[in-house]
Amino acid sequence: MISKITLIAFLLISFHYSKAQRSFEPGYLLISASDTLKGYIDYKNWSRNPETISFRNTADGAAKTYGLSDLEGFYVHGESYIKAEVDVNASPSAIDELSYSPLPKLEKTTAFLLTLNSGPKSLYYLKGKDEKVQLYVSDKPGVYELLVDHRYLANNASRQVVTVNQYREQLKKFFSDCEAVMAGNKKIFYSSKMVNQLFDRYYAQCASTKPAISYKSATSVTQFGIIAGLTGSKLNFEGVYDPRLVHGNFPVSRNATGGLFFNLLVPRLKQRISVYNELAFVSYKTSSVDETRYTGDSYNRWTSTMGYNYIKLTNMVRYYIPAGGLKLFLNVGISNAAAISETNEEIIESKFSSPQPLVSKNIVLGATRKHELGFVGGAGATYKKFGAEFRYEFTNGMSALQDLRSTISRTYLLVSYRIK
Repeated sequence: MISKITLIAFLLISFHYSKAQRSFEPGYLLISASDTLKGYIDYKNWSRNPETISFRNTADGAAKTYGLSDLEGFYVHGESYIKAEVDVNASPSAIDELSYSPLPKLEKTTAFLLTLNSGPKSLYYLKGKDEKVQLYVSDKPGVYELLVDHRYLANNASRQVVTVNQYREQLKKFFSDCEAVMAGNKKIFYSSKMVNQLFDRYYAQCASTKPAISYKSATSVTQFGIIAGLTGSKLNFEGVYDPRLVHGNFPVSRNATGGLFFNLLVPRLKQRISVYNELAFVSYKTSSVDETRYTGDSYNRWTSTMGYNYIKLTNMVRYYIPAGGLKLFLNVGISNAAAISETNEEIIESKFSSPQPLVSKNIVLGATRKHELGFVGGAGATYKKFGAEFRYEFTNGMSALQDLRSTISRTYLLVSYRIK
């Protein structure tokens, strides 16, 4: 059953994702220094600087592709790109591929640079097909200085790696008119975030104007809240351990559940994907009755009762589908539960010649486990801070016997409230 739910969820996500690949957002093209064209750009939350973009004059108009030969730049989703001819450090960075040259291998290329900070002093970012990050500073129009970070192998038998942090001296010279920028920053790493912080400090302490652009990459969005609802748990056994258990009818156990959730939305996927985590209390208790009647009012009756209280951790990947003010979602994942209490009891009633039945107690299963592993899938919707969800779970139950397999099929009806 869970495999069917997983397959359906995967197909729905794949279908919707294929439809959502083209996400046109308001933006503009920089045709020349003085000519812009407003419209809609297919924003793809690029992990690498794009070489081409798809553009529409109107929201539902025909799409046209533009590239480096057509544009001087473009703007979309708070990201400003400008075309530039720049040097790139083409030296290999993997240790087993490093060269013995103390000088970096520089090559010319034309690319759309992402503007991280723009003003009298500017910072630009480039990440190409080789996945290497290149940073550029500029204090003159059209001049882009590559910040160089180079590693090479010393020409000796030990193959010692030598690191040349040339970019630190470059930054020191670049900000020579504002010593406060570099004060206390002896170990500046080659990262867009850390170098961009230097530009923020420059504009806060030394510049007479604010930057025209101060770009900050999207960060993960965290959500925290409470969840509660009802569960229906169905216990089944398979094997040769005891026919009364294997063929027994354990009714669905309906119980309340509740807990806390922590949801982490992934920014690079436009917050369409999240990692959902939940810690909750889950329980069930169910009994199966088997009776054998004899002549008169004689009988044997076996009442087998199994029940557990769990603290359960559920981890799922959730995919959101915007629908007006609602956000529909599908999720799939796993659950791990630790038992905090157990009911494992068999009551045997025997009545033959005596007026009252003889009652004895035993255990149902001789070996049980305290850990329950499950697979989970579900669907639901959120509106503002509120949410509702239907969920299905299939677990391995409690039997630790080799010849008896236990399973729990559990459905959830849940509501949630986001606190943060």
